[in-house]
Amino acid sequence: MEDSLVLYICAVSLGDGLTGSRKFKMRGVEVDENKFYRRVCKFFAQTTLKTVASWVAQLNNLVEEQPYPALVHLPSSYLDCFISVNPNPEEHTHQPVLIMAFRGPYANSVWQEITGPSDFQLARRTDPASINALYLDSQDQPLLYSPRLANRFSLLGLQRVQLSRKQAQSLGLTTRQVATFCHAPTVSLDGEQVELSSHCLVLLMRRESTVRYSSRLPIGLMNELVVEGLIGSIQARFTEAVGPEVCFYTIPYSKNHHNILGGHMWTIPESSHMVLSKHAYPSCPDAEQVVILTLTGQNIMENEIKFLHKVLRRDPAGHEGFELLALKWVSQLSRRQAQELSPFEIGEREWQSSVQSLTSTPALILALRRVRAFNSLRQQLQHNYPGTLHVLMSPTPETAFRQTCLFFSESELVPDHSSRPFLKFLPPYHIDTSGHLLYSYMTLGPEPLLTLALFKPGAWRHCFGKILTLIKQNGYTLVGLRVLLLDSRMANALIHSPEKQDPTEELEYLRSGPSLALGLLRENAVMRLWELMGPEDPIEARTVDQTLWRAQFGSDRLHNGIYGSQSYRKAVEDIKLVFPRGVCCAETSLMRYEQISSLYSDPEASSDCDHSHSLRTAVKFSSEFGQGNLRSTFVMRMGTVVVYCVSVPAGPLVCTALYQTTCLLIPSSLLQQSQPPLFSELLQRLLRTGCHLLEGRLCMLGEKQRRHVCELLRASAGEELLCEGPCLAIVLQADNAVTCFDIILERICRERPDFWRVTREFLYPRFKKEAVKLLCYLFDDLGLDSHHHVA
Repeated sequence: MEDSLVLYICAVSLGDGLTGSRKFKMRGVEVDENKFYRRVCKFFAQTTLKTVASWVAQLNNLVEEQPYPALVHLPSSYLDCFISVNPNPEEHTHQPVLIMAFRGPYANSVWQEITGPSDFQLARRTDPASINALYLDSQDQPLLYSPRLANRFSLLGLQRVQLSRKQAQSLGLTTRQVATFCHAPTVSLDGEQVELSSHCLVLLMRRESTVRYSSRLPIGLMNELVVEGLIGSIQARFTEAVGPEVCFYTIPYSKNHHNILGGHMWTIPESSHMVLSKHAYPSCPDAEQVVILTLTGQNIMENEIKFLHKVLRRDPAGHEGFELLALKWVSQLSRRQAQELSPFEIGEREWQSSVQSLTSTPALILALRRVRAFNSLRQQLQHNYPGTLHVLMSPTPETAFRQTCLFFSESELVPDHSSRPFLKFLPPYHIDTSGHLLYSYMTLGPEPLLTLALFKPGAWRHCFGKILTLIKQNGYTLVGLRVLLLDSRMANALIHSPEKQDPTEELEYLRSGPSLALGLLRENAVMRLWELMGPEDPIEARTVDQTLWRAQFGSDRLHNGIYGSQSYRKAVEDIKLVFPRGVCCAETSLMRYEQISSLYSDPEASSDCDHSHSLRTAVKFSSEFGQGNLRSTFVMRMGTVVVYCVSVPAGPLVCTALYQTTCLLIPSSLLQQSQPPLFSELLQRLLRTGCHLLEGRLCMLGEKQRRHVCELLRASAGEELLCEGPCLAIVLQADNAVTCFDIILERICRERPDFWRVTREFLYPRFKKEAVKLLCYLFDDLGLDSHHHVA
């Protein structure tokens, strides 16, 4: 039966019979009672409900302003259909009754605190200052009556459910509702087709006259969706207008309905099988993190719901909200759960009281995810956290994993891809890797991603060492390096974007000289590089942050210094384009899925090259062509030298009779060196001394290749250094770059003695013959502006 609201009114006539003596008064009341009763009944029988509700029209005018108005429609019935009059004088009581109405914030809760428990004995024990404790003497004759149910819905439970068509039909959903609640649509998000979650949210609520009020609840919820700007994503799923009946479905609670929905609304998983000591709980703030947020207290939906709304939605400053993975309502926390949620450690003074407080209130547990989740949520907490213990968060990844296992099974953790603002920087969620099972993700950490950073012509040669330092300082692993002159096909493939109207000028700039391409690996590599680069306009970047890469290496929007992949999908395409043979790192499951090869030997190094090729000197004559800053390069035949002509950008290279070309090998032990990376600082010093950087690439040498290089350099310890991983091979030109390279390094090390231990691991030729063979073995070309060329 539905609870009913009944209003009892005691009405008496205010006629002349009420004046005079007491005896006359009472006799007058008795005489006029029948007359007054007839007048009241006549009024109720002849007056319609619409007559006394003149305010309905004004109310409907206001309601019509809402997107989904819930208009008030009154029946044409008379008042006697709703009101009954009791004529029996014996049921009248002349005992005075005090009726009070209160209005204000939390009025019902405050009044219950004043009155205390209805059992006077319990009131005297627990709240001796309450009204019932002071004035109530018998349970049979209550002193006060007040409704215990608030005049709003109270939450009893909630659950996320993936409805099948059979379940939906058993609950009585219409055909259109079945299509809505049981179908996961696909929408476009940042150019990616994303399948929305097909899980529904089930709420178990209680209030007086539930059925009557629940019929209007969907309309109010739809209006809230419009106000919050959320109706668009729902409307996109349909061709016709969407009404409240499509998005919401209300039904009276029954045990059968609860069983149809799975019967697990309050189920807590058995987590005793989780062996926490076996996990490392890696945490990378720049990747997505899972954090547990707990809301507690007797009035969660009144007091803490605004904070939850703030956490889930984007704030006015543009900071992205959290993705909701799971939520659970716990009517009363167990002691074990309270101990796990307590922000205090065992032994601290507040620990015991916090556990007692938490076990006395219900709790709403939420599993949330976003990039830098812990830092972001911590910043939104009050300065006096944990304060009243009404808002709690898991402080570390390990605690978050423990709390997740305590309240949620892995099947309850449901991603909401439409709420992942950085989705375009991440792999497609349908790729079957261990990182996409959330329990595994929390214990193993995210899988590293590949991305491309291309330093444009004129922006990298003078600061090559600084670039390598920045790469290392920001947690990247160098897995590919090439110096290349982009052709039209590659340049167009890199910068192609629908947003760019006329890329001709940028294409010409990219083809004007050699670029430095870096293949980078780390967690959330694509998004992190995008953040490090900053705005496309270097002037704007400098106003934001002087340390942004485009602020350091760029001059204007065209010459902005660096290109980076804009999304995960573009990063995969860029890596395949620039490093078609593969990259120098161990194969990951994502690389295997994307068909990106992992190199175990260098495909370009061949022992035949150092025998069939040699270095030739290029004699250059400069001539200006129009207004362009180009020079023609003529390579004259001198003996066996082949003649050819090219046009290259005019550069600072000045050739002398002592000019030599050498090759420097930097082994993996230095590339993987912990910060600060001294080898990159040493390279920067070399470039300042007059050494000119021409070429470079990252090599993964096989066993035979390592042995051959060591034979060329006559270095017995070289093979041991080269077998540890990829090595960086760079080509330098300077006066006496081969014969006096030891002296050049020694001069630098006098200024920085800590460089000595770095130079001991450098591999380089001491004689011209060794330099020629090593260069011909590792490189097919030394660049168009080189003093020597491989022929």
